[in-house]
Amino acid sequence: MKTAAIILGGGQGTRLGFSAPKQFVRLGSRPLLDYSVEKFQALQVKPIVAVLLEGYRQYYQPHPAISLVVSGGQTRQQSVLNGLRACPEDTDLVVIHDAARPFFPLKSLEEGLALLAEDRFDGLALAVPSVDTLAEVAGQQVVAFPDRQKIFRTQTPQLFRFRLIKQAYEKWQNREFTDDLSLALAAGLRCGLVNGSQMNFKITTEIDWLLAEQLLSSGGLESV
Repeated sequence: MKTAAIILGGGQGTRLGFSAPKQFVRLGSRPLLDYSVEKFQALQVKPIVAVLLEGYRQYYQPHPAISLVVSGGQTRQQSVLNGLRACPEDTDLVVIHDAARPFFPLKSLEEGLALLAEDRFDGLALAVPSVDTLAEVAGQQVVAFPDRQKIFRTQTPQLFRFRLIKQAYEKWQNREFTDDLSLALAAGLRCGLVNGSQMNFKITTEIDWLLAEQLLSSGGLESV
């Protein structure tokens, strides 16, 4: 099946205090964005569409495996839609991924693509079980403790049947959703989860960046 990847790298990434957006800053031997590109390349996912902010060339020379660069939107949701519109119409499956998660497990992505090929689901997200007890509050008042066994933290990549998720994004583009799978569920798609990894964290803060550097330097994670 023809599978495309959309890598979202359109954010300003200013929270880390770098002179360039974090997705273009070198983590170890290469820019943060390129770790995800090379993982999709390893699975022969093509085309790879990168959604980047305007003026990205002052910070970043696109990886040779990137097929197309499109501009990001005002929101993540609009950026995803821009990426979907850039994919070929004969695409069967699409993988949507945040550039700030360089350590996703390839095995999980392969598992998700296989499940979609079996026609058991229309959309899947990598996810990990919640290890913390979560409290639901109203103001400062605790009102409930959700059953932890039913709570998972979703990650990216998230995988979909291309035609269905594109239709859903076109229809729901003016509503706000927390991620792609939540939009897919609202659109009535069959949604599920595949095992992610605790190491597939989103690099957001300085501590996250330092942890990523330590993991790479210690050889604790495969780089591709």
